[in-house]
Amino acid sequence: MLTFFRINSIFQVITLLALLLGIKMIYIGSKLPLLTYELEWMLVGEKLNEGLNLYSEVLTQVGPLSSFIYQMVDLWAGKNQFVYETIATVLIFLQTLYFVFIANRRNLFNEKNYIPGLIFLTLMNASFDFMKLSPALMANTFVLMSLNATLRQIEKREGVGDDVFESGLFLGIATLFHLPSFILIAWAILVLFLYTGINLRQTFMVILAYIMPIFFMYLYFFFNDQADYFTNIWLFNLSSTFDISLLSFRDILISLVLPMTVGLFGIIRVLRGNRYNSFQNRSHQLIIISSFFSLAAFLISGQYVPSNLIYMIVPLAFFCAGFFIHAKKMLIPEVLFMLFFIIVLLISVTGAKSLMGYKLNALANFRVVESELAPQYQGKRIFVTGQHIDAYRTNSMATGYLSWSLAQSDFKNPNNYMSLSNIYNNFKKDMPDVIIDGENVIPAIFKNIPELGAKYKSSEKGLYVRI
Repeated sequence: MLTFFRINSIFQVITLLALLLGIKMIYIGSKLPLLTYELEWMLVGEKLNEGLNLYSEVLTQVGPLSSFIYQMVDLWAGKNQFVYETIATVLIFLQTLYFVFIANRRNLFNEKNYIPGLIFLTLMNASFDFMKLSPALMANTFVLMSLNATLRQIEKREGVGDDVFESGLFLGIATLFHLPSFILIAWAILVLFLYTGINLRQTFMVILAYIMPIFFMYLYFFFNDQADYFTNIWLFNLSSTFDISLLSFRDILISLVLPMTVGLFGIIRVLRGNRYNSFQNRSHQLIIISSFFSLAAFLISGQYVPSNLIYMIVPLAFFCAGFFIHAKKMLIPEVLFMLFFIIVLLISVTGAKSLMGYKLNALANFRVVESELAPQYQGKRIFVTGQHIDAYRTNSMATGYLSWSLAQSDFKNPNNYMSLSNIYNNFKKDMPDVIIDGENVIPAIFKNIPELGAKYKSSEKGLYVRI
């Protein structure tokens, strides 16, 4: 397979597409598990299409551009998991081709081939949640564009040009999709200082270009009288909850330990390569530095799942490709790659579903399970307190209290006037038919807002039905 992808022609593009579709065919007959944060993305689109305002009425920390994409998908397909995953597959393919373009156009290796794309495509299937239409996946498109723009500046013999602003602009757009990617602007400025003759004016251009899309998004919310919600709920509100567990650590380790091991050996082989020129050596160092900032973006995301490590795929793919490209013999690297490819896919597939009776059950604590809501309450507009939003899978969501980490500031302060006012107004706009009180906060709310309490009766503990 490696020998075939060493050839630089259009047939390799077709083969990459066929390979990606072949991988997707493995899951035919059994859907990928639906994850709680994936369900939240779908609900964001659903609530926006119901006319609610982002951040003021729909409480979520999903980025504004991601939210608008989910709104468009929901308008077309509703909560159709297949459509979301199909769009993600198209995006993965386009990113694969763009990564090949970067490697070949910037001459990161001494030979132009499709091996970097083959490795990138393989690693984008290392965990089944990489195949979800996540904000990080969408942001990764613009992170790749910023990488290309930065490499282009390092490559220039005549010095940094005024088009250096593109490095910051693309990262600003990426931030609007996925907030933790903001830290990558520090990477761009650092490597431009280290490896180019960038001056102070050009540095300000990069910073201003980064701020520009965020500023225009702020203006959009400002002219809709939503600016305070945009800044307080999303822009200046990094996740205060850090969802780490042994299960999450295990899932990440199992999915990426082999790529990381091969990548480390690839770093050694690439850095020892004595045929590379000065630009190539600086580019390789730039990619190594990017891995540290990618890890930092993951750490500040607050949700430690493989898909939030997606920015690490570029450095991993590059150095894993370097490991195989620098192999001296023909048979051994072919065998090693086939083992690498099969093991990575086996881990991904068994993480998602049972294969010949074996199942890793990856991301078990994030999977949406069947709702235990009684049949007479199914099909109603419901509201759930707490992190377990599984019931929204088959029922419509009432109110805009989507993210419990944001909503709890209202529900856990029943003696605060502003909190009670927010709850009353949100309920009045979209009254739930059924309330599932997983956090046991509703009794105190009904006590302080008797007008709301009079509209519901408790049929069983933690369940309130509208009269």
